[in-house]
Amino acid sequence: MIASRATAVVLLLCVLPVASVRAQGVDLRQAERLAIERNLQLRAETFTTRASDAAVRREYGLYDPRFDVELAEGEVRDPISSSDPSGLLGIIIDAREFESRRFDFSLTQKIPTGADLILAFNNMRQRSLTDPRPLIDPSYESELGLFLVQPLLRGFGRTVTEQQILFAIKDRETSVQDLRQRAFDILSQVRDTYYEVLRLRADMSYRETSVALAQKVLDENLARVEVGVLPPVEILEAEVGLKTRERELFDAQRAYQDALDALAVLLVVPETFEVAQEELGVPELATDEEMGLGAAMEKRPDLLRQLKSIERVGIEHEVARNQTLPQVDLAASYSHKGFGQEYSDDMDLLVEEDLRNWEIGINLSYPLGNREARNEYLRSQLRLKGEHARLAQLREDARKEIRAAIRLLEVSRKKIEAASRGRDLAEEKLRTLLKRKEVGLATTRDVLEGEEDLALARTDLTASLADYNKAVTGYLRATGLLLEREGIHFAGPVDAEGDRPLFDMRPQ
Repeated sequence: MIASRATAVVLLLCVLPVASVRAQGVDLRQAERLAIERNLQLRAETFTTRASDAAVRREYGLYDPRFDVELAEGEVRDPISSSDPSGLLGIIIDAREFESRRFDFSLTQKIPTGADLILAFNNMRQRSLTDPRPLIDPSYESELGLFLVQPLLRGFGRTVTEQQILFAIKDRETSVQDLRQRAFDILSQVRDTYYEVLRLRADMSYRETSVALAQKVLDENLARVEVGVLPPVEILEAEVGLKTRERELFDAQRAYQDALDALAVLLVVPETFEVAQEELGVPELATDEEMGLGAAMEKRPDLLRQLKSIERVGIEHEVARNQTLPQVDLAASYSHKGFGQEYSDDMDLLVEEDLRNWEIGINLSYPLGNREARNEYLRSQLRLKGEHARLAQLREDARKEIRAAIRLLEVSRKKIEAASRGRDLAEEKLRTLLKRKEVGLATTRDVLEGEEDLALARTDLTASLADYNKAVTGYLRATGLLLEREGIHFAGPVDAEGDRPLFDMRPQ
């Protein structure tokens, strides 16, 4: 049974003070929290979801009782005929005139079975304006009745009656998946950008180390040239190496600041901030294609959105099938009437059973051919098959994405291993070159080249670590587990008009 109260989607988050952002730096979880709380694209999608929730409540207005009142006054002239007693004029056409005042009101209630239940109270005062006048003139006539019209075939059933409510609910559920999809997108961007910031900060640190080492080599060469141990060209070699590394440091600093700005846009943090002092790691993640596909069918927004679309078309299909049936309605009524020269006499007679009336019957209506309903039913059948085919395609696409994500994780792990060995080799080579330079067996160029090889090896390792962490995000996104893995859940029910956050980010 459909709940009468809609459930809105809200995020419940604690506000992270900007002062602590600047003072302590933002870690990954804080970055996710800020993005979920502040991102403007996500907030815009929230209002769409809340609007769809209001649309559901609007459609429940179907069951609001309808009160109708009618007040009218007028004169009526009805033709009457009589014959001339002498037979000379034949038939004489005359008119009977009377004035009337009518005051009616009714209360109509829709019932889930499709019936309309009407309670009506009709009142009329009538006065003749021509002779011969009735014995009771003016006269009051009233009727209090209960009327029921219940469809038995076409229009029968809760699904047909509440079809607009069901459509609105499915649209709201689709809107919720759109909101979850936006949350997936934002969270993925934040994580990838955050890992990129860590990578670029590590690269910048390596470049700072390179500049410091180049400066040390230059200072040592100046001292040795001064005592005549090295030729002056070694000073020029060291100076060029220093300037080259300073330029590379400037490029690394610019790239790092650009990445920070990109992260700030996602987090909607206008002030200058830094990320926390943490290193790129290798988080453990168990992967399985079939389990991942099962999770995707339950949690991926695009697949769930398609399932909601199938359910919506399924409702259309059921309604269209109902419309192919004949219109057979049960009509029943029961009323009491009153009549009198005074309104009080009219009311006295109304409560008696002298003028009670009842009627029960069947009304049948069916368009010959019924092509409109039959072809609408056929159209809904074809649409339903098409939606199932799209779901099957999305499922295969999800399987392919999961396979690709698993392969990328495996390759990324191997790249980390290879890059780690390459870094160890570059560190050992640089230590050897520094020792050889101390005894004059290696030149400044040799040392600078060895240092550059180490910087590149370290950069390659951080890039491999960043790629692995991004691959983790890709796998969690492909399986639909990203929000759950980060402890982000929907909460409700709440007032859809409230300006509250969208998700509940639970501690891990």
